[in-house]
Amino acid sequence: MPPILRQAHDADDRRLWVGTAVVTRSANPIARLLCRMMKLPSPGDDVPVTILFERTGTAERWSRTFAGRRYRSSLAERNGLMIERMGPATNIFQISIIAGLLHLDLVGFRFLGIPFPRWARPRCHAREREEAGHYVFDVPVSLPWLGHVIRYTGQMERIDD
Repeated sequence: MPPILRQAHDADDRRLWVGTAVVTRSANPIARLLCRMMKLPSPGDDVPVTILFERTGTAERWSRTFAGRRYRSSLAERNGLMIERMGPATNIFQISIIAGLLHLDLVGFRFLGIPFPRWARPRCHAREREEAGHYVFDVPVSLPWLGHVIRYTGQMERIDD
C-alpha cells in the first residue's frame, strides 16, 4: 500500500486530512432523495473536504465533512471483507491493491438490516491512490435501476492536530 494511504488507514491514532473534491449528483429526484437521506455531499466543484480517521480497537471511524455537510461511518474487517456501517446502510467491500491503487469494490449491501440481491444493490468501485504526496480518492455510486447517483473525487493531505 502506498505510504500516504498507509498513514490514513493503518495508524493507531486520530488522523485529520483536508482537501477539496468535485461532487456530481444525479438530477433524478429519487437519487437526490437517497443522497439527502444518507447525508451524502451536495454537488459542487472545489468542495472543501475534511476527514477524521479514528482507530478504536479493531474498527475505524470516518467522520467526513464536505462543505459543512457531515456524515460518519464505522468500518471493520470481517472474513477478509471491509464492513462499513453508515446510518441505515451497511456496505460490504472487497479490498485489493493493484499497482499501488487501493480498490474498494462493493460486493454486498444491506438497508435496515435487509440484504439486497446482487441485481438490486448499489454499484461502487471506489479507488484510492497516492499522487504527488496527496491522498487521492474517487468514489462513484450508481444503482442498476437509476444509473449514476453520486460521484466524489478529490485529494487531501494530512494535517497534524
